[in-house]
Amino acid sequence: MSNTTLNYNKNALDVFRLIATLQVFFGHVITHFHWDTAAVYNAVYFVRGVPILFALCGFLAAMSLDKYPTKQWLIGRAVRILPAFWVCIAVNTVIILLVYPVKPTFTELAVYGVTQFAGLNFYTGDWLREYGTGVPNGVLWTIAAQVQFFIIAPLFHKLFKKCSLKGGLGVIGGLTAMSVALYRVGGLLPDMVNKLINVTVVPYLYFLVGGMLVWTYREQIIPFLTKHKWWFAAAYVVWKVLEILGFVTLLDAEKYNVVTTILLACVVFGFAYSYSWRMPKDYTYGFYLYHMVFINLCIELFAAALASAWIAALSIAVIMVLTVAASALSQRFVELPVAGWFKKGERKHG
Repeated sequence: MSNTTLNYNKNALDVFRLIATLQVFFGHVITHFHWDTAAVYNAVYFVRGVPILFALCGFLAAMSLDKYPTKQWLIGRAVRILPAFWVCIAVNTVIILLVYPVKPTFTELAVYGVTQFAGLNFYTGDWLREYGTGVPNGVLWTIAAQVQFFIIAPLFHKLFKKCSLKGGLGVIGGLTAMSVALYRVGGLLPDMVNKLINVTVVPYLYFLVGGMLVWTYREQIIPFLTKHKWWFAAAYVVWKVLEILGFVTLLDAEKYNVVTTILLACVVFGFAYSYSWRMPKDYTYGFYLYHMVFINLCIELFAAALASAWIAALSIAVIMVLTVAASALSQRFVELPVAGWFKKGERKHG
């Protein structure tokens, strides 16, 4: 593909969003159902879902920032992300209070509510340590990290509009080096400080902002990635095998090897713009939010029975059905109505 024929509205980004979401789901299944032998873990985690979702987040953020004023964009992002996030927390809280035999004190419940709804989802009160996996919803920290990213994304958007591709690549290089450095010095920091840093957006900025770079310089980057996508795929496979074997730990950062992550983003955008397929209904955000709600519920109620392989397999199927249903309900009764009210308000004041 050349940059004269590439239609940026025709892509398969939805496919990679779905793949990434399902990878996160099955990664949590094998981990919390204790199926994570080395072979199974390496197979399921050969492609990591969160880096894909973050790279796509940055890419789509830059795309939409080209269309809307910053204030309108920020409000739109909040309307898109936060209501469903808060409703998920509320639903999960009700489930926990109904099925978990340990009841919190008023203070414990108040602290839980404030931290969860404020996006401080890394905090888990001691009263919840025996519920399910021990964490109310282990994916919510990534939503909080995305919200932090949205706050600063307009700054990078303006920066990239003013600098060259070479300058933009320099910014990504600096953010990547920062991520590796933070990982290296993490052991020297107080444990709480290190944990706090790692649930902020800071260690993951290089691939969120990297997605913005791809959109900003799409005329140069995307045709190159589509042309060489198979080479990038081969490079990713080789590098990932080296990572599994422990040969490239020098370039590890928090949770992810930086070269693995960058190569994966190159593969995603290269293939996404080589094909065109859009999902008629996109439930991935709701699925991402709710899957740990039902995994936790299943473990809380049926932990002993999950030792049976067929019961565990049946449980996974039920969890998927419940999660899709929750996702559809979230979209129908939360996400779409709130988006509709927001657009109606914009027209009224426009």
